[in-house]
Amino acid sequence: MAELAADRPCPCGSGKVYTHCCGAERPVAAAGADVARGLAYLTGRGAAADPARGAALIERAAEAGDAEGAWLAATLAASGLWRRRNWGQALDFLAHAAALGHGAARSSLRILARGPDPGGSREGDWDRLRQAVDIDAWLLPPALTRISETPRIESIPAFAPPAACDWLIAQARDRLSRATIYDRVTGGSTEDERRTNSQCDLDVGQLGVLTFVLRARIAAITGRPERAMEIPKVLHYSPGETFAAHFDYLDPQEPAYAAELAARGQRILTFLIYLNDGFVGGETAFPLIDVAHKGAKGDALLFANVDAGGNPDEDTMHAGMPPTSGEKWIFSQWIRERPGR
Repeated sequence: MAELAADRPCPCGSGKVYTHCCGAERPVAAAGADVARGLAYLTGRGAAADPARGAALIERAAEAGDAEGAWLAATLAASGLWRRRNWGQALDFLAHAAALGHGAARSSLRILARGPDPGGSREGDWDRLRQAVDIDAWLLPPALTRISETPRIESIPAFAPPAACDWLIAQARDRLSRATIYDRVTGGSTEDERRTNSQCDLDVGQLGVLTFVLRARIAAITGRPERAMEIPKVLHYSPGETFAAHFDYLDPQEPAYAAELAARGQRILTFLIYLNDGFVGGETAFPLIDVAHKGAKGDALLFANVDAGGNPDEDTMHAGMPPTSGEKWIFSQWIRERPGR
């Protein structure tokens, strides 16, 4: 990656020269500090939110040779959230992070180079692997199998290659915490005895280019924009852990949900990826329509939470049944009616 020119305009959009703006924040030797400060600006945690400034600091760290900075710069370029998506730039930064020794960058680049076909195989140096990535192949939506017409429930065999499933589990395994449900009083989240499994919200540090490729693949199947997707989660169930029968839609009769519904509309779709085999039980059960589904590793399940008129559909009540042996891993992506403001 080329060094930033000292007299070029700062990429944060301030209009100042780079060395008198974000480039003056830290010396190049302190690229790790740039990453920390960039994340604070990006997320608003530890500093006033300034995503453009945060992205500029992270990219500066990447170009100074910081592996984590390159990893995060790749994520930003792939996301389309903090700036316009650029797959080529994302893959360039990802290959740079891999060359700098970043473990998650190396494993995800190998997976992306193989393509969505689980039988694919690619070898070579990081630049060669980067050139082998075929984004168009990843975004070609696979076939769906209809399980139920009303409510709409569909399965997608072999949606994600097994290696991508393993990678998602690795991103979440050491970051699990008790899963929560919506609090009907506050509109926030709370622990509840009806839900005993664990979860990991994939934050900017864990998302990576591969997750955004998978989300783009989901968008190609559902026809819904990625900006309408909530933060993705990885769910974990040990034997006996469950998520009792519930709805994924937000009840418009509950005052606590009013702000959420006004901001992004209804949660209209749920998309699940089954990340592993080797457990007994653990079906996704819809008790009111007598449907229970258990996908193989890499399979996905898509279901609507609303009827044809866009109203909450009570027949979509479902439960994450407990595994009786073995552990269950699921990738969960909720999709809203419209993008957030």
